[in-house]
Amino acid sequence: MHRSWRRVLTGLDEHAEGAAAVLGPEVGHGAVVETAAGALLLVVDEHLTGWGEAHRTGKPYPLMDAAVTLHLVQADGELKALWSRHFRTAKGAFGAAGLGQLRKHLGARPPVADLRVDVVDPGPGRPNYKPGPCRWCARDLQAEQGVLVGRGKDAQVEHRGECPEAVAQPGTYCALCGGSVAPGTARIVVVREGAGRQEVQHNGRCSEHPSYEEHEERRARERAAREALDAAEKAEEAKKARKRQAAAEKRRAAREAKEQAVREAAEATRARVEALAVVKVTGQQKLYDKGLNPYGERMRLVEVSAVLEDGEPAVWWEVAAYGGHLDEEDDRGGRFFILDDARSEYQWHKYEAEQYRPSPRAHARTVPCPPHGAKHCDNCGTTVAVGGWMSASLGQACGVDCYDAMADGHGAHDREHHAAR
Repeated sequence: MHRSWRRVLTGLDEHAEGAAAVLGPEVGHGAVVETAAGALLLVVDEHLTGWGEAHRTGKPYPLMDAAVTLHLVQADGELKALWSRHFRTAKGAFGAAGLGQLRKHLGARPPVADLRVDVVDPGPGRPNYKPGPCRWCARDLQAEQGVLVGRGKDAQVEHRGECPEAVAQPGTYCALCGGSVAPGTARIVVVREGAGRQEVQHNGRCSEHPSYEEHEERRARERAAREALDAAEKAEEAKKARKRQAAAEKRRAAREAKEQAVREAAEATRARVEALAVVKVTGQQKLYDKGLNPYGERMRLVEVSAVLEDGEPAVWWEVAAYGGHLDEEDDRGGRFFILDDARSEYQWHKYEAEQYRPSPRAHARTVPCPPHGAKHCDNCGTTVAVGGWMSASLGQACGVDCYDAMADGHGAHDREHHAAR
């Protein structure tokens, strides 16, 4: 077990005793620092020599010796030993003899008033073996997560390196430039000076970030631009919708006008055909023809062109059923003066398939049972099967008529002559 510490010696406290009388910034464990030439560096290395026992409590405590060395920082950065001594006890290292040597060298080489000690590399430092709050930001640190600063009862824990930062709230003010900070441009840092404090600072250079007011103004301009663009797009879409609606209404009006003209022309043709006789049929064109059922009935749609008594031509369409066993009084179809009406009537009538109707068959005649046990039909007793012996050779049925009559049971001949089978 050993303990080591270093201080850049700047003076002695005449009112303190022991190591507490040594004044000056402490150099952390393994740290690299820069200081002025002529500065005095005190190095103390303590090692365990045994254990003592407290008189009142009986608790053991370590007994340490101390090797004390005072170095002089030279212009080239090298250290020159001015005084060195080994003490049997660490407490005795800073008794009258030890402090007297330090006082003598301070008198010979008094430190400058503004002696600076710049930390180039803080080093690993002394780890904390017990949890405790950071002395700067008050956040709890678990064992060996931080470093120890100071000694004895004055030892405190702090984060390794910088304390954790937090995101600054928009609208707060940067401690470096005094400007309000925009969202995401600043952080809250812990300044390790005095008792420690928290400051809002811009990320990077302050001049690179807009102020909160500028940020909000820019957002307002962007929002206004988006709203104007959305309004323009909606207006353009509404304009296109009005154009589409107007075009649709125009097409609908034209279609209705055309349909009205067709209906009026059809009514005029109807009136002429009903009032005037047909002088001559100039043409009949079959447009559609289809079957209606398996009995030969069909339907056709014919375009008829004729000349009436007034000498003017007329066109109409006739839908009529024909063929099969139709009589002249069939009411399907008719005469139409608009092609769409005639086509609708033609399409209304569909093909109707013939439903299955079994043909009537004569009842099978029962014949006497053939001699010698010949194979014969179970229903009619015949030994001759139509189209060949087939199933009659098995003594079941001679054909489809007897097979249907048996209905999966014994036939008439079997029931009469072979009831005991």
